[in-house]
Amino acid sequence: MKKHYFGALVGVIALCLFGVGALAQDAAPAAAPADEAAKLEDKLLPLMTMEQAFAASLQRRALLADFIVQERAKLEKATEDEKAELQKNIDAATKQFTELTTYMDVIFGLGGRREYEYNRVNSTIYLKVGTVAETFGRAIQARDVRAARIRELQAQLEKEEDAAKKEALQKELDGVFRQYALFVNALFRIYQIHPARNYQYVAGNQTLYLKTNDEEISKLKAEIEKKKAEGDAKAE
Repeated sequence: MKKHYFGALVGVIALCLFGVGALAQDAAPAAAPADEAAKLEDKLLPLMTMEQAFAASLQRRALLADFIVQERAKLEKATEDEKAELQKNIDAATKQFTELTTYMDVIFGLGGRREYEYNRVNSTIYLKVGTVAETFGRAIQARDVRAARIRELQAQLEKEEDAAKKEALQKELDGVFRQYALFVNALFRIYQIHPARNYQYVAGNQTLYLKTNDEEISKLKAEIEKKKAEGDAKAE
């Protein structure tokens, strides 16, 4: 059962999209693991600030919206052969736009919050969501609550012998897992966070860090240099 649910979420994080940047100070050393496979992760690799994540999501959604409008405008003057390709592009962009909008709603409008704020200067009512740091914290908490509930339900399901009760537990488990998967996908899309990796959030500078090691950092640097060289070659 666990393999069925959590195995579907394993993926690869494309960290090189954000660049390595300057490394933070080494974290406090921990006791060396007895098992070499459990390699010590003692480096902090800055991923992004909360503001950067929010701004990048807004920009990406705006670009997708503009692209869809532009491609639809081209349809009016396109040939039949061109229309098929244009429609394919529109469908793909629309799917991405819808998914991104859903993920942003999950992170930045969590739980259908309805707190309003009135600005008397311009007579405008605003829906208050919270700071980007607060929304990040709520999303992480919501994901972890659902992960814990999934473990509880799986344990109950394995012990339950009554068919009717097993069916009810399975139904609840399926629903909670769908919610969990939505949060996992949203956190990955907005912040590049995957539950299989270790992260540290520093509230002082509102920056998210990935816990990593020298070997991984070297590989990332090499990959970034390789992509940079390929880009320079194409530019020439």
